[in-house]
Amino acid sequence: MSSSIPEIKPGITQVHAEVTSQLDEISLNPNKPLLICDADEVILDFLGAFESYLLSHKLKFDLSTYSLFGNILSIDDNNPISKEDVIKHLENFFDVHTKDINIVPGAYENLKKIENELDFQIIILTNVPIKKRSDRIICFKKNNLDYPVIANINSKGPTIRNLILNFNKEVYFIDDMIFNLKSTFEEVPHVKLIHYVSDKRLEKLIETPKNIAKKAISWDEIYKFIKNGLD
Repeated sequence: MSSSIPEIKPGITQVHAEVTSQLDEISLNPNKPLLICDADEVILDFLGAFESYLLSHKLKFDLSTYSLFGNILSIDDNNPISKEDVIKHLENFFDVHTKDINIVPGAYENLKKIENELDFQIIILTNVPIKKRSDRIICFKKNNLDYPVIANINSKGPTIRNLILNFNKEVYFIDDMIFNLKSTFEEVPHVKLIHYVSDKRLEKLIETPKNIAKKAISWDEIYKFIKNGLD
C-alpha cells in the first residue's frame, strides 16, 4: 500500500466545458481506489475494426509509423489519401461503428477482477467524439462493462486532475498514447501510469518513456501490476 497521497491543487490548464459537464455527472468514493482507462487500443480493438472499415472502402493501413495521416493508402494505386479524406473516413467510421467495436483479449476478465477482487472503481476516459459518447456507452454495456464513460477533448491530464480532486486512494491510468501519459504525469504526478497498446503491430512502433509509465504487454500483466501495487 502506498503512503499518503499528496494534495492536488487546481492547475492553470483548463478543461473543456463539454468535458466539465460530464465530470459533474460522476460520483466517486474518495476512499476507494480508482482505475481510469482509455478505450481504443486498450479495451477496444480500434485498429481491427478500422482496418475492416477501410477495406470496405478499398483502402488499407500502412503500419510503418504510429500515425493515421499519410498511412492510409488506396488499394488501387498504393498512394496515401489526403488528410481531409482521413478525417472524413475517421468521422464516418465513428458514426457507423462506435457501438460495435470488439473487446480486446483479456480486457473483460481482468477489468472484472480489478473491479470485484481488488475493489476498484473504474472510469472510461476516451477521446471519442463528444457526439458519439452515448454510442460508446452502448458498446461497453453490450459487452457487460457498465462503467461511467467520459468523452474527453484534448490531452487527458487536466481532466484527470479535476476528476480526482480531494481523492484519498490510489489512482491508476492506462492509455496507449504517450502524450496523454505525459500530460497526466505533469498534472498529477502521483497517479500510477500504465502504457498499453493492445495491437502488437502498433506496440512495436512506440517506445514507453521509462521515467513516466509502466509498460504492459497484456491485460493479465496489468492486473498483476495493480494487484502488486496494493499488496
